Amino acid sequence: MKILIVASSNSEIRLLRDKLDFVTRISPNLFNYRLGTLDIDILITGHGSVFMAYHLTRTLSSYSYDLALNAGIAGSFDYFLELGFVVNVIQDQFADLGFEEKDSFFTLGEKELLNEDSFPFTGEVLRSLGNFEIDVVESLIPVKAITVNTLHGRQENIQKVKKRFKCEIETMAGAAFFYACLMEKVPFLQIRSISYFIEIPKVDNWNLQLAIGNLTATILDLLGELRAD
Repeated sequence: MKILIVASSNSEIRLLRDKLDFVTRISPNLFNYRLGTLDIDILITGHGSVFMAYHLTRTLSSYSYDLALNAGIAGSFDYFLELGFVVNVIQDQFADLGFEEKDSFFTLGEKELLNEDSFPFTGEVLRSLGNFEIDVVESLIPVKAITVNTLHGRQENIQKVKKRFKCEIETMAGAAFFYACLMEKVPFLQIRSISYFIEIPKVDNWNLQLAIGNLTATILDLLGELRAD
């Protein structure tokens, strides 16, 4: 089985890479590993949708994969999703792609610059294809995500976004990952671990060590299940 693991930064999957058998460096940001019978490429894209879209599409157009897996951290709008919780993103959306008019925000679809239901969108939302009957994925909390270019840190904007998009988490690249995989018709999963709460920034708000540790354990369990098949 050929798997592509995609991350915005090496720090998010450094612990995972340490558990895999390194084979070769394919390009400056694409690396090949083995885990038993699994052939695994790891792609580091950089933070942000533009970098994700470019590097992922370039990779998917050059190589074939049975599964693409976006692994990384995320911020939580909901305190029910505690720090360290690992979640399965079932839908994602570009949340700041549109127009501001006075105190209002309008998406591209609302301005009729995008057909809201044109492939791969459904009402401007990008949806996952399912859990592929993977027990590890089935056990995770399903969440709705938004993707932004600027992480939220002002209470007024946080409340507006939560009310408008009814989302549980935010990232800076998830929707771009969904979009590229859907367009290239590659099976995909987006697995995230909560590393901070989306609120007025506090020094002690982030827990990267816990989030990355739990993310690593979950991805290894997932790979172990795929390896068993």
